[in-house]
This record gives sequence, structure tokens and C-alpha cells, in this order.
Amino acid sequence: MIPEAAVDSSWVILGFVLAAYGYWRCGCVLWKTRAAGVPWLPLLISTLTLIVLWHIRAGTLPGLSLHLLGAMLCTLVFGPALAVVPLSLALVSVCLTMHAEWMLLGLNACLLVFWPILISRLFTHLVSKLPSNIFVFIFVGGFFSSAGVVLLTGWTLAGMLWMMQIYPWGGMLEDFASYWLLVAFSEAWLTGMLLTVLVVYRPEQVAMFDAARYIDQA
Repeated sequence: MIPEAAVDSSWVILGFVLAAYGYWRCGCVLWKTRAAGVPWLPLLISTLTLIVLWHIRAGTLPGLSLHLLGAMLCTLVFGPALAVVPLSLALVSVCLTMHAEWMLLGLNACLLVFWPILISRLFTHLVSKLPSNIFVFIFVGGFFSSAGVVLLTGWTLAGMLWMMQIYPWGGMLEDFASYWLLVAFSEAWLTGMLLTVLVVYRPEQVAMFDAARYIDQA
């Protein structure tokens, strides 16, 4: 998260505008697909799980910490629009417990909710171009893609901290960026494991998984 600091008001306004647009677009998508129903129980379980995972943090720089994201798995299971819900609620819970500055909520939502989901959607599109094989879906779409999402999110956050002049680009910020490699491996392992279980036992619960393509036509 962007810590409490003297952030320029233009960044705050930009964050709120982009976040508002993102929530509006997701709301429109969900409204159009409301007939399909909402998987309330899986959504509740994933939200509670993410709240716990986002609170298991490793402190680095003052006001900064690292934690698992869960964006790739949520995107695969719920689809990009519905994946916004558990990630947003996890972000709000962290803001409440850390007594974070609410003026930065829009900016943090852009960096920790919409940006990783956007990258996840890009990776799922790229995976759909690969051969129709269940192992490709699990290992490339789950394991390696989730690691890529975490790395790109962490490095984008580090770049934003430098651009907003909250931290200088020196040894400490470079260490913060490199620590995301460890988080990426952990997230890749967890995502790959959970995705394998879901695909094997509950393939209908994975919105981005086409059983006809990856199993019947493989």
C-alpha cells in the first residue's frame, strides 16, 4: 500500500477517478451477467481468506510491507469483474486495521486491486492462445502467471513510490522491489496448488476454465 505521506493532491484525485471508473465498469459487467447468479459461498470464503492473507505481512521500509495478493486465483475462479469484490474488501480491512489514510484508498485500489486483475486478465488471454492442455492451464495460467502478477504489481508499486518522491530510489527501495521475488514464489506455489484442487474436484467453480476444451478436446 501507499503509506501515509505527503502525497500530491493530483495523485489522490487521479487515483479516485481511475478507481471510480474501474468500479463502474465492473458494476456494469456484473449487472449484465446477473442472470448467471453470484457464487456467494465461494466468494465469502475467498474474501475471508484474502483478509487473513493480506494481514500476514512482512515489514520492509517504514510504512511498507509485503503480502500475498491472490489476484490471479480470484480472476481465474470468479472472472475479472467479480474478482474485484474480495480484493477490495481485503484492502478495506487492511485500511481499517492499519488506520490508513482514506484519501489514498482510490490510489491503493488502483495499484492493489485493478492493476493486478488487469495483468491477470492479460495472462489468461495469453494462456488461451496456448495448446489446449490442462497442465498448460495449471502451470502456465496458474503457477507462472500468478508469480508474474505479483512481480509486476510489486515493481509497479515500487516505481510509484519513487515517482511520488515518497522514497528515493536507493538501496532500501531496491531491496523492497527485490523482496517481491520471494512473495511471487510463495503466491505461485499456493495458486498452483489451489487451482489444481479446484480443476480436479470442482471445475465448474473456475470461471475461466473450459472443461470441454482442456479435458474433452485435449
